[in-house]
Amino acid sequence: MTSNNYNYPEVVASALIVNKDKKVLLIKSHKWGDIYLLPGGHVELGETILAAAGREGEEETGLKLKPLYCVNVGELINDPAFHRKAHLIYFHILCEALTEEVKLDNRELREFFWKSPEEAIKLASLRTGKSIENYINGVKVEIGSDVYSGPTETAQR
Repeated sequence: MTSNNYNYPEVVASALIVNKDKKVLLIKSHKWGDIYLLPGGHVELGETILAAAGREGEEETGLKLKPLYCVNVGELINDPAFHRKAHLIYFHILCEALTEEVKLDNRELREFFWKSPEEAIKLASLRTGKSIENYINGVKVEIGSDVYSGPTETAQR
């Protein structure tokens, strides 16, 4: 979903993907200029934040992912690196890579590499670096997702 409407903040989820060798995936996107960041995109209506991070990460990288937990939350308002004016509320979700071969979608992403977390921090944008630092330090940001299937149903977590 791409919004041309600047009346409301947009909720986005990104995947901090770690492979079996404990390396972190960094990408470059046409939308963000020349900075290294995490694959991600908009949370869809009715979708949990963890599910959105997994879905976006899988769509953009071709990897099979297992979303684990949130490592960072924040907001960006009119970031000059982004290709348009936007107010983004972001969630960075740690995801385990269950497969190994990255296949960029070439619509969203244009470059990728795997680096140790310590190397990745030096190359990543400030907010992505903070998320990687939180991963290294075992920081888990609690987010609740109460999903109701109907008016008389109990929440599923």
